[in-house]
Amino acid sequence: MADRQQQPQRRNTGDAVSPENSNARPTTRQQQTVAADPQLIDEILAFVTSVEEHNAEQMKTMAKKLVRLPEPHFQANTTTNLDPLTVLDPAQHSLGYLFFLTSRCSAVSDAEVAQFLVQAINHFVNVFKPEQLLYAPTRITHIAHALDHLAKLLQNPLIPIVPLTIAINRLTPEKNTLTPLHAPLAKASLLAKMYRQPLEILDHDIENVDPAGFDISIKSFLLYHYYSAMIYIGNKNFERAIEFLVLTISAPAQVISAIQVEAYKKYILVSLIHLGRVPPLPRYTSVVLEKYFKNKHPEYSELVDSFQKGLPQLRASIEAHREPLTEDSHIGLAKQCIEALRREIIKRLGDVYVTLTMGEMAQLVSEKEKQTVNEDDLERMLLAMIEHDQLFASISCILNESGQSIKMVHFADEETTGISLNFEQRIMEATQLRKKVSIMDKSEGLSKDFQTKYMMISSHGEHFPVAMAYDEDMDLPLDEDSKLF
Repeated sequence: MADRQQQPQRRNTGDAVSPENSNARPTTRQQQTVAADPQLIDEILAFVTSVEEHNAEQMKTMAKKLVRLPEPHFQANTTTNLDPLTVLDPAQHSLGYLFFLTSRCSAVSDAEVAQFLVQAINHFVNVFKPEQLLYAPTRITHIAHALDHLAKLLQNPLIPIVPLTIAINRLTPEKNTLTPLHAPLAKASLLAKMYRQPLEILDHDIENVDPAGFDISIKSFLLYHYYSAMIYIGNKNFERAIEFLVLTISAPAQVISAIQVEAYKKYILVSLIHLGRVPPLPRYTSVVLEKYFKNKHPEYSELVDSFQKGLPQLRASIEAHREPLTEDSHIGLAKQCIEALRREIIKRLGDVYVTLTMGEMAQLVSEKEKQTVNEDDLERMLLAMIEHDQLFASISCILNESGQSIKMVHFADEETTGISLNFEQRIMEATQLRKKVSIMDKSEGLSKDFQTKYMMISSHGEHFPVAMAYDEDMDLPLDEDSKLF
């Protein structure tokens, strides 16, 4: 029990649900909690503390018993009104502590108690024994639910990020296995607009998907890669975003998923922004999904066509489809397509000219855009393109015969064009991961309960609704995950 000294200061988190305080916060859940028999809580705690953690059979038995218990039992106190969180040691009794902690976190409605529980869960993720938690993989998901509830109650979206990151690192030291906490981490980072925070997790490619060991489903896989793609969009790492969107779109699924449809929309826009075109998807992508998307969302195909025709046509297309783009929360990305096309126009000038004055370039770009382009704005764009290796060129100043300073743009031959070989290789490697997901999909596809989580969009006509404020150039709408299937 030496670890007990490292735990945060204890308080009675069960006082809100004890009989003598049942009128203090009479929510439905807490009223249910009051009905739990304190004697039974004593027995549960005695059982948990008696189990030998190195005895696999005893651990399995305990996990089965805890899973079957109703949630109110984990929210009640002992016969002596002790909080079970003060009785159990989170390091020694990690599995039992997990059940009591997550249940109490999800049920709390008092802000002061919630603050203590935030400390408790932060301590827990640092000391729990991963091997114990793996006896009840379905309960690991409750860590994310608990943190989400605490974040909403305390109106602090930052709360889940650090503990989820720590928990993932401790559950999967190799960092290449998908857990039920990966998608919640990406989503929490989006809500908090902490786009760099989860990169230490996201930058490691997922190579292992273990549905039984980590309670992973197709939905877990799709949500993780979709939300992660949005994180990379937020970091302007469009190449990595495209990789994750391709994994989302091409993942095998029994029916069309709304997540895949939304990923398809972003794939088109991000590809135009980053590549100036939309590469074909892997050949194993569902033909049904592609046909459905083109029939249901023709505005995106029209955006691709107008992008190839020129800036006036692209602007007109965006304006014509402003309503559906706004509903999809994609106006920001659509506007970035305009800037991307302007960059493409500049790059194409390098295919024709070796040297241009800034004034000559501004005139040529203005002719393409059918509107006047400011030289200073053009110079800023050129410098940004050069800095990000989007253009191989240099800018210099010379004096003309009148002694005036003239800025010259000198184009150089590009070292590479199109998608990098490394990028193509990474897309090919995704095929191996897809095979593992396909196995999971087939087994889950046999489950009627799992199939009911999916949504045939063509039948219901549902779309991904906006439920939060977002940066216009980011387009990060989030809603309850259930709306995505």
